[in-house]
Order: sequence, then C-alpha cells, then structure tokens
Amino acid sequence: MFKKHSRLRESFRLKFNRIHKIMAGAAAFAAAFTFGVQSASADENLATVYHIYLNDTYVGTIDNKDLIIDVEKEKVEEAQGKYQDFELTVEDMEIVPEQMFRPVADNNEALNKLKSELDVAVKSTTIQIGDKSVAHFSSKEDAEKVLNEYKKKFVSEDVLKQLEQPDEIKHSEPLKEGQSRITDVSFSENVSLTEQKVSPDEVLTVEEGVKLLEKGTLEEKEYEVKDSDNLSEIASSHDLGLEELLKLNPGLKDDSVINKGDKLKVTEYLPFVKVLVQEEVSEKQVVEYETETIEDSSKFKGETETKQKGENGEKLLNYVVHKENGSEVKRETLKEETLKEPVKEIIVEGTKVIPSRGTGNLDWPAVGGYISSKMGTRWGKMHKGIDIARPSDRTIKAADNGKIVSAGNDGAYGNKIEIDHNNGLRTVYAHLDSLSVSVGDTVSKGQKIGVMGSTGRSTGVHLHFEVYKNGSLQDPLKYVK
Repeated sequence: MFKKHSRLRESFRLKFNRIHKIMAGAAAFAAAFTFGVQSASADENLATVYHIYLNDTYVGTIDNKDLIIDVEKEKVEEAQGKYQDFELTVEDMEIVPEQMFRPVADNNEALNKLKSELDVAVKSTTIQIGDKSVAHFSSKEDAEKVLNEYKKKFVSEDVLKQLEQPDEIKHSEPLKEGQSRITDVSFSENVSLTEQKVSPDEVLTVEEGVKLLEKGTLEEKEYEVKDSDNLSEIASSHDLGLEELLKLNPGLKDDSVINKGDKLKVTEYLPFVKVLVQEEVSEKQVVEYETETIEDSSKFKGETETKQKGENGEKLLNYVVHKENGSEVKRETLKEETLKEPVKEIIVEGTKVIPSRGTGNLDWPAVGGYISSKMGTRWGKMHKGIDIARPSDRTIKAADNGKIVSAGNDGAYGNKIEIDHNNGLRTVYAHLDSLSVSVGDTVSKGQKIGVMGSTGRSTGVHLHFEVYKNGSLQDPLKYVK
C-alpha cells in the first residue's frame, strides 16, 4: 500500500537543533572577534541536501532534487509496456530538505536505491466503506457504476431512477389495496469515493468490483456445536477444509471429541456493506376468528356442538418493510383499518364422563324397525342372533354403556362392531354400512355407533344383532323387545 507521510522527521528535528546551536555559537564567536561581520555571509556558506523517504523508510540523500524527476520518468517508461491502458505515475515519496555547512550526499547510491525500490502507480477512484479502502477503479464513473450495479442486485434500475427524483415520491398518491412502492435505497455504512495512488495491479474492472462487493470479506466467528455434529461436517458447512478448521482452533486434533455446546472458531464471508431497502405496502389481510369453548356437563365427554360458526374478518394494512440485502429484518405498521370484524366461533364441549360399565338392561339398537328373522336354526344352520329391518332411521345405537373391543370388516359379518359392557354381557352389530367408533372408544347407551347396511353375506339392508353372557350365546329377545 502507498502511504502519506509527515513533512518532517524527528531525527532531522534533532539534527536541526544541533546545527542551529553550532551556528548560534559560531555567530556569537564571529561577532565577538570580527566586530559585526554580516550574518548573511554565514548563510552563503550553507548548502541544501534532500533526504528521500519511501513508505516511511529512508532511501538516501541527494544534493539536487531534479535528479528524482529523471528516475520517475525512467520507471514510468519501463512499465508503460506492461500497463498500456493506464496513465502511469509513481508512488508518493517524501523529500525532506536540510541546510548544512558541510553537506553529506551520495547521489549515485541514493538514486540507484530509489530506482530499485520505487514503484509505478496510477491515480484511482477508491470506494471507501467507513474508514476502509475496499476497491480501486480507473475512473469515478466505474466506481459509481459498481455501487449502482450492487444496488441493482436487490432493486430494479427503474426504482433507482425514480428515487433520483425524491419530490415525485413525496407527492405521490396514497397506495391503493394491493399496491407497493420502494421509498428508499441506501447503504448500511458510510460509502464515499476518494482519490488515491495505487499499484496498477490493484485496479479492478466494474465486473470484478461487483463480484467483490457480493462476495464480501472473510471474517472469523464463533460456532456452537450441536447434537450429532462432527469436525468434518462443521468444516464442510463453512467452506473449510478439516486442516483449516484445526488451524483456527489450535487445541483441536482430527480425532478430538466435541460435545454439544462447545465453541469453535470458523470463518464466514460477511458483506462489506449491506443494501438497505424500505418498501411501503398496502394490502388486505385476514383477521382470523377466535374460538371459545363452553363446557356442558349434560353432554358426554367427547361430544361437541358448534353453537356459533366462526367467520374470519378483514383489515386494510399499510406498513413499511425494512430489508437488508433482500432479507426482511423489520416491519412497521403505518395505518390499520378494519373492514370486517371477525365472528367468534363458539363450541359446546361435553364434560360428562361416559361410564364403561353397562346397566344390565339393553335398549333396542335400531331406530324402530321390526324383527325379520329370530335366533335359531335357519336353512340348516344356526342363526346366532336376530335381524332387524326397515327402521325409520338407519342409525345403529349402543344397546348399553360399554367399550368397543372390535370394529371393522369380519368376513360374512361384513362391517361389525362388538361392545364389552363390562358386566358379563357383550353385544355384536353386523352388516353395517359404516362405522362411527373405533376400538378402545367408550360409548354410552343410545350413542350412535354406525349406520345400518348390507355388507358381508347379506340379502338386504338390516342389522344382525347378537348377545353373549359370560361368553355364552344368548337369545337377544330375552334382553330387548
């Protein structure tokens, strides 16, 4: 890097002080013995030499500063073939003059050393982010284009042009529903353009500059180890080799055991600067309804009833979205207008505990109907229960309180349900069209358990109903009428 230097060096200040003291003593001595010799005669005996510094390092001393011009010209001519597209100069150097009675200068040694150490340079426009020089370009136009292209990664060119006329945005019409507009695009850090002398090799094209801003700078950060993490996976997820990860963490080896919560150093590319975008939005939003549950002790647990159906509301919302490099980081509400109030949904929920033990008295399992076939021998085979047909409603009900121990298709029975009433009695319901319960459910007497049908081996829509006591088949007509 090329640096600016101070105009005077401490060492030469000390030397000047010594010289001035000698001169003062000599002048006093001369005055005492020559009775007023003019001080101008002493000045005529002084000669000026020039001390050369490059990057704060002493190069040599010469007695004619015009000799430096020849060195500069020679260095530029030598490099012109390599850097044909640039207007070359040389890096800044510091020339410190000093007046001496007996000047000490070695032009040849100083100039030869200057030739070997002096580098050519170009005047560049530098993008400065905060106090850091990030990228150098051959012209101000290139630097401005890079910044503009970087912004265009997150907003359109039309938006940037529109923002160049801020009065238009200020006096624009209020947003209508569904509309949005970007009101500001800026950088997260102070970005400025400065003039600097740099090596021609440091000058970037517009394309290179945009890529550099997109990539960012590699920074160290802390990573907290998670469950099932291992060193190879952590390295890979941060674009590091295992050896690179180990160098960042000197206490680790490739076979080290890591645990959840351990802290490791990793690297991550962070942007030099972020593009901040503010977007104003107007949109209609759904206001979801609330649900209120009311307990009812007269209804069995598991029974629910919708007393009032819920309806979503609507509101018109104006807000500002704040984004950093395209990601939303904050949202501010400007205005909110309710278009439709939501309607609360009210659910009545039963709390009455369903007893799993039956009363011992079985109810008729259908809604009306008649007995189309009784229990007994039929077509040379035992008919194990009664058949109920032609009900006024095809709902099938539990004959008593109990627990569902079987629910599903069972061959000739079709869709079948079996209830254990936990008092020695079991009831079976067959040929159902559909089932309303599952194994493990507790049901109450009269509760709907299915719909009458004609599944399995059946000649028509009916319910086949069986009763068992302590495992023995019973005539259902002893229990129901």
